Amino acid sequence: MAVEIWGYIHILLFVFWLGADVGVFTTAIYAKNPKYSFETRMTVLQAGLVVDQFPRVCFALILPVGLHLTKELQLHPITTGMLAGGWAIGLIWMAVIFLIGVNQGKPLAENLSKLQFGFQAVMGLVFTIIGLNSLATDSPISQPWFAVKILLFGLVFWAAMAIDLCFRPFLAPFMEIGQFGSTPEREEAVSRAINNTLVAVFTLYVLIAAIGFLGKVKPI
Repeated sequence: MAVEIWGYIHILLFVFWLGADVGVFTTAIYAKNPKYSFETRMTVLQAGLVVDQFPRVCFALILPVGLHLTKELQLHPITTGMLAGGWAIGLIWMAVIFLIGVNQGKPLAENLSKLQFGFQAVMGLVFTIIGLNSLATDSPISQPWFAVKILLFGLVFWAAMAIDLCFRPFLAPFMEIGQFGSTPEREEAVSRAINNTLVAVFTLYVLIAAIGFLGKVKPI
């Protein structure tokens, strides 16, 4: 029964992750459209930032839930300490996400964002190395499909970092439009930043879809 429950929760996290990200994707497209008033674009952007909390929370919970599912499926020996560590990471990460969200524009949010960025870089490296080493040596993971899944999960961390990096140049020209009015140069800067962000988001979609496919079909 436990494997079905953790598997169900795992699926729910994927559904809310991808579903909410589609919403964020859509709001970004509207926010960059100069045909709408700045007030409308700002409202859409704010709605997108709220919805964006859902995929971030799902990302944070995927790790501990994935550890439970791995244990129940007997894919790899998972100790109580590993489960406790996974939940500690997930819950602390969720707290950081919440604090960043409610302190937007404040030094605390900026500092926590930097901390989160460094954390994602390290986690991405760890999972990528585990996946590559497992494919090369069958250790610590012997199943090829699971090793590739772990490798892609590492890349998800870096794709999430790319989204944040690509979005940063959007804010300054967008706020200038609100303060001083629209110009071709400002609109071009806004559009370029959003387009780059959408490429990173689409990359994340592909990675998550591939991870789900590997977990369900186990083709290798």
